[in-house]
Amino acid sequence: MPIHPGDSLAGYRVTRLLGRGGMGEVWAAADEKRNRDVAIKVLLQRAAMKPDLVKRFEREAKITSAIKSPFVCQLLEVTSTEDGTHLLVFEHLTGESLSDRLKREQYLPLSEVGPIIDDVLQGLAAAHAAGVVHRDLKPGNIFVERTGDNKKPERAKILDFGISKITGRPKEEPTLTAFDATLGSFAYMAPEQIRGAARADERADIYAVGAVAFRALAGRLPFEGTSAAVLVSLKLDRNAPRLEEATGEKWPAGVERFLERALDRKKEKRFATAEEALSAWRAIQPSNITRVKLPPSHPPSRKSAPPPAVSSLSFGASSAMFPEDQPTEVDDSPPTMTGDASWAGASSGRVSREPPRAVPRARSRKQGGR
Repeated sequence: MPIHPGDSLAGYRVTRLLGRGGMGEVWAAADEKRNRDVAIKVLLQRAAMKPDLVKRFEREAKITSAIKSPFVCQLLEVTSTEDGTHLLVFEHLTGESLSDRLKREQYLPLSEVGPIIDDVLQGLAAAHAAGVVHRDLKPGNIFVERTGDNKKPERAKILDFGISKITGRPKEEPTLTAFDATLGSFAYMAPEQIRGAARADERADIYAVGAVAFRALAGRLPFEGTSAAVLVSLKLDRNAPRLEEATGEKWPAGVERFLERALDRKKEKRFATAEEALSAWRAIQPSNITRVKLPPSHPPSRKSAPPPAVSSLSFGASSAMFPEDQPTEVDDSPPTMTGDASWAGASSGRVSREPPRAVPRARSRKQGGR
């Protein structure tokens, strides 16, 4: 049955819809027993009729509960309603996704990106220590939480382990479905993952972190195209450009080296672990780096963009049905299957060997610089 605001689900009073995907919905809710706010993932009835999707829903619960980190959204309870509707109850987060922030701001200064990537790498280190590879890390699956702590006003948390992989236990991986056949968003996916999900290990997540950092700093993705086929060809054929090539601006050598290694198309040349990547990332950050504290109401800066969401959680496997964080010149809207690749001048599926050209950016940098 459809869910409406005010309905009670296993002791949780739902208040508003946060998101909807191919498998289900995410609702803000009040825990009536413990007097706290939560976010609930609900597996829709049509999805619950498919055993593979139920297994994947249950598997997400098992995987997420195994990861204990302040940089991963915490699962509070796995439950169901009297009519058998499956629910995952997560901690309530206040803030906005990195995707929403980038759609509003286009790009961010290194002083702001630095702590976000630091937090994400800490979250990945915890996941990898638990034997879990995320496989779908992207701005839409990174939530920038407002903490209320003056010393650390924001904290980035990783969301959505719906298509993650348990390393060394392939038999536990359910059969792929149309919801997640691509296993991740092409724009942030490592080349070996494009060739086959089974090839993805911890270094695929490192590649995704590099792509997220590049997108946040440059205001565009390392590889861009309106054709998924062209995008795949680019990622398989060449390494990512330097930030200077993509933006026409000089960048610290350490930042360029970090991204070059994280985004190498050969996984053997990337950072071997999240801890190694974290150490390298911290080495290139100013020692006094702090995140800018946002005002209570963060005004839109471009095209009358909506204000940050109060709370948002993505829904497992929804990205395969409703792609987000896909390549365009400015935002992250889905690609179509026709058109040009702006990164390398490819047209109609033909990949140019010409070097990338910088795309002028629409606004000046925030204070704080790179």
